[in-house]
Amino acid sequence: MPARHVLLSALPRQDRAVVHVAGEDAARFLQGLLTADVSALTPGRAIPAGLLTVKGKLVSELWVLATVDPDDEDETRLALALPAELAESVTKALDDHIIMDDVELETPEPGAAALLLRFGSLSEAKVEAPAGVARFTCAHPLAGELWLGSTSALAEAAAALAAAGSQVADAPTFTRARVDQARPAWGFELTPDRFPPEIGFVDAVSYAKGCYLGQEPLSRIHNRGQVNRVMVRVMAMEPPSQAMADGPIALLAEDKEVGAWTSWAPSNDGSSAVGLAVIRRAHAKPGTQLRTASGGLVEVGSGPLGDDPGGDSNEQTATVKLGGR
Repeated sequence: MPARHVLLSALPRQDRAVVHVAGEDAARFLQGLLTADVSALTPGRAIPAGLLTVKGKLVSELWVLATVDPDDEDETRLALALPAELAESVTKALDDHIIMDDVELETPEPGAAALLLRFGSLSEAKVEAPAGVARFTCAHPLAGELWLGSTSALAEAAAALAAAGSQVADAPTFTRARVDQARPAWGFELTPDRFPPEIGFVDAVSYAKGCYLGQEPLSRIHNRGQVNRVMVRVMAMEPPSQAMADGPIALLAEDKEVGAWTSWAPSNDGSSAVGLAVIRRAHAKPGTQLRTASGGLVEVGSGPLGDDPGGDSNEQTATVKLGGR
């Protein structure tokens, strides 16, 4: 794929609010709350993480960003990129967990912090980030780079990228890349009240770092079995009749609902539709044919994506049934 770039605010439900996490206890505080191993994060990287309920279900997906402290090159500064629609409630939830910790949550002024995503063949459009823009390598929401800066600085960066040959990505291009890379997105696959392994988000979960909010249910899934629903690729000769903005589209097998088509985009040649779906594990096999309520045929194109294969010693095939799913 050619080099692409897009302001996340231009993509459906991908706008982000940035919260800086300061204080001597910042890393330890986040390590005890989020699913990712924050202690392993190094400057210049961004990693996905989840904030969970005590039952292990997703409250919010977020990204943890690490930069070098300009006042002390041996120190790392941390920031969180939160879904804009949940920023207020998630920031409050984090603040409620600050008891005796030396932690401060700092929200930049409007326009002071925005995010641009670069993906595709980045070597084709080599551009130095403008002053005041921080760069992070990332694997989520796509493999590439996240650029963090003010809206004006990122507008300058976008113009420089375009001049260097990078193409502006639209929503279908972003979705096709997600399908290819098996990456879930907030508001589509990543929604509240889901276990991360159900929605292709297991790479945002550490099973080795110790306790964090919601860790115990995920450990049970990892060590004893599997979730009932998983994310898969799907394809169809016709696009869905309902826009995904209206919500996921139910998928049926023998008139029984077995999951939902959550993301779609036209294929590269425009002859068909490709997408991601969250369906029951029993149907997560290439070639399985499902239907929408309107009769459209949808074919499963992969096995489970971003699933939890279980611990190294796990030889059980039984599914752990958590949350009534």
